[in-house]
Amino acid sequence: MEKINYIVGNEKILNNIEKIPAWRPFDERIINFCGKLSEMLMKIDNYPDLLTLAFWLRKNNLNNLKKNYSDLKNHLGRGISFHIAPGNVALSFAYSLAAGLLSGNTNIIRLPSREFEQAKVFCETLKKILIDEFEIAQRICLIKYPHDKEITDELSKKCNTRIIWGGDSTINTIRQSPLQPRATEITFANRFSICLINADEYLKNYSPKKTAHEFYIDTYLTDQNACSSPRMIFWLGEKISDAKKIFWDALQNEIKNYKQASVTTVDKLVTFCKFAAENKCKLLVGGGVSNSNDYRIMRIEIENLNEKILENIGNSGYFYELNISDINEILPICKLELQTISYIGLDEKILREMILTNAPSGVDRIVSTGHTMDFNLIWDGRDVIREMTREISLH
Repeated sequence: MEKINYIVGNEKILNNIEKIPAWRPFDERIINFCGKLSEMLMKIDNYPDLLTLAFWLRKNNLNNLKKNYSDLKNHLGRGISFHIAPGNVALSFAYSLAAGLLSGNTNIIRLPSREFEQAKVFCETLKKILIDEFEIAQRICLIKYPHDKEITDELSKKCNTRIIWGGDSTINTIRQSPLQPRATEITFANRFSICLINADEYLKNYSPKKTAHEFYIDTYLTDQNACSSPRMIFWLGEKISDAKKIFWDALQNEIKNYKQASVTTVDKLVTFCKFAAENKCKLLVGGGVSNSNDYRIMRIEIENLNEKILENIGNSGYFYELNISDINEILPICKLELQTISYIGLDEKILREMILTNAPSGVDRIVSTGHTMDFNLIWDGRDVIREMTREISLH
């Protein structure tokens, strides 16, 4: 496989990885290693998402997560995990790697072709720590290669679990490469997310500046490309107009250093025009309730829910808005594609009960604004630790 570019690890590790035994989930050696990696990453403060990863990798956090898996004492990792990382979020591959290690597996990760500075920094840091961690180093191989079915075929035959991040098209392409009969597969398909805001509670109890920053983390930090980034905003309450002005003005100030390429502006306008050609709507540009020339915020006010929205989803600050009088009005959009509901000024328990009672095909997460990007070992409704392990049954 000459076309492979080794970012972390080398050809010898890749060829030998089938001989490396699986470990138990949350092995102390892995937790200690992640703790050391966390400490090194904490020293790098240039990238907020890298610091978030470092915080997640802390020993205390992993030991707390371990408590949720106390019933896995008779489990082992399945063996080789082959991860196909997404190209839209810089550090998704790092979380996928962590899940693979914590579940006791060896890991081959195909990195995206897109270059992210924070991904480079993570890989360089990882390489430094692995110099003194020979046992762990044999369990990690981070690679890049062009679209090449022959390589994907070979790696798919090797693995015991294949994890595909990156959407429907990527999943369909990778699935052309067969797995061995006993192998399992975890896929993360195209998803979208929404945000619910109670205008009255927002005006009464929330700091506009702090809330804008949290909303920025959910959206602009990844150019709104993450599946968990809200694309639709639902407003409830009596003072919606007042709340909208304050909310969007605060966000306008929050994005003052956000760079948007001209081609992105054009793409957003094209997306809007396609939607507007068939649906009654109103375009608002910039913060507040009046238009400006700042296309980094594009708000499309709609009068009702329409499936065409899912065919016309934009990014980099492209939001559909709808005023509703009851949370149950969101149910028509809670389709299979809906991943995360974030909220401001609502009761999480009430939202959860509404979803459990109505049982829509979608909705896997309900989180407060500012936390849609927080990684959890249960993602898209799937417990990756349990799915990447096997049980040794005793009778």
